[in-house]
Amino acid sequence: MINSGKFSLLLFLIYLTPFTRAISSEVEFNLIPNELSLGEHAKLEVRAHGDKAFRALQTNIKKKGVRIQFSGSGTETQIINFKVSKSQILNFYVSTETEGSFTLPEISVEYDHKTYTSPPISFKVSKKTKQSQNQWFNPFPFEMGEEVSPEPPEVSFHTNKSIFYNGEPIVGYYVLYYNGYRQPFLERDPNQSISFPYFLSETLKQVSIQIEPEVLRNNQLKKTLVYDKEIYGLTGIKAGRFQIGRTKFISGDSLRFNSLQETVNTTPATVTVLELPPNKPKGFTGAIGNFKLNLTNYPKIVHSGETVYYEITIEGEGGYEGISPMLVLNSKANFISQNKIKTFRKLDSGEYGFYSVVKFLFGYQTESPGKLQIEPYQFSFFSLKENQYKTLKLIFPEITILSEPKRFVESEKVNPKLQSRPSIFALVLIAIFGVLFYVGYKRYTFNRQSKMVSELIQSLGKKRNVFLADYLEKKGIQKVDTQFLVNLLNDADKQSAEEVFKNLSIQEKTKVIFLKKQLQNQE
Repeated sequence: MINSGKFSLLLFLIYLTPFTRAISSEVEFNLIPNELSLGEHAKLEVRAHGDKAFRALQTNIKKKGVRIQFSGSGTETQIINFKVSKSQILNFYVSTETEGSFTLPEISVEYDHKTYTSPPISFKVSKKTKQSQNQWFNPFPFEMGEEVSPEPPEVSFHTNKSIFYNGEPIVGYYVLYYNGYRQPFLERDPNQSISFPYFLSETLKQVSIQIEPEVLRNNQLKKTLVYDKEIYGLTGIKAGRFQIGRTKFISGDSLRFNSLQETVNTTPATVTVLELPPNKPKGFTGAIGNFKLNLTNYPKIVHSGETVYYEITIEGEGGYEGISPMLVLNSKANFISQNKIKTFRKLDSGEYGFYSVVKFLFGYQTESPGKLQIEPYQFSFFSLKENQYKTLKLIFPEITILSEPKRFVESEKVNPKLQSRPSIFALVLIAIFGVLFYVGYKRYTFNRQSKMVSELIQSLGKKRNVFLADYLEKKGIQKVDTQFLVNLLNDADKQSAEEVFKNLSIQEKTKVIFLKKQLQNQE
């Protein structure tokens, strides 16, 4: 399918550079490129769609003049037809020592305890570009007979929406349009900044965008290449019409000998940021999306003079930039702290987007015994689904305030004459027993906690690095704690669980025990 003019986020299961693909229901084998020069290597990419166990059964093969070497693994989130799917990738290098036509040797991988073998993929290796034998008369050799690009390359910035509300997050990315390149490369000029006027920007990790391999642009049929090293999440902070994404790129042909690099000015995207409707409810702070309001860690009984601590959680589809704590005048409730997390993920609707979790901690100082009813909490946001403002109201349960407990008990009067001083031997014996008890208790506590760490390591199995991080994020573990556990398990592969636990600080030991209980409660 070819379109003209306006470029939309059409996401097809087609890669952007020439390659050979073998389609399977769950595992795909892709060789990129299928024509290369002697001394260069091709890339074999094995992709599994899903998050089940995926591993290479062979890491180094040499057969019929072709060598295949395992080079690493990773994960990738693909946006396809506005839907999100997660893939796991195994990468291999393919090389030969001679020129000619070759067939890729069979290589096997295991996904979800099933074995998949690559089909016979053909590729061609040609001689290196010959230089003139008389280097004195030809000191700067160029390739002869190769097609020269008739049109200069073009880089444009695109967004998944061109009209959206102020405060609504969108996705932005760069695309190279070219013809004449055998294998194009595209790098952003490190000396140039990117212009995003009146926008908050952040780089999305492990996200790829796929588009049509060829489009009709300015009445010329051109191939496309997405610059997937930098895909941006953008949030407008001012209404108006803006041009965003202006910067410079460096492009060229990675397979053409003596290819000249070109500096390309980008074509910015023109977007319109709409102001929200004027009938904003009282207390609206700019939240846009679809959220829900919950009450967590709320006590039922306290004593007079104590502080009631409670936590309010706001979570849902959308960015957290416009979510702020409600301020109530003449209220004894005091705002203490907040915690905000935003991730780019698959939403309940099946579309991709941002999901935010915001937690507010409040404190309420009690005074006298009785019943306490805290003022209701309200949160207002603009719903993109319903295209209108919505207000959520949270009614707090009643709290019982008991009398202040007695802290001092009057001791019985004792006749000083009847008091007898303990002997020195008794004091020494008590001290020895105290030391032994303390040492034994510390040893018992250490063994018990070390056993918990060992159970945690065993429960996570052989998951490591990005696979472990992905598993923990699905279990609701925060990003900082996820990285902590990934490093902990890497250390556990080199030494025993007891040694790993022994080397942790007191705060880290407490964190491990807390995370172990958190994972155990979710099972």
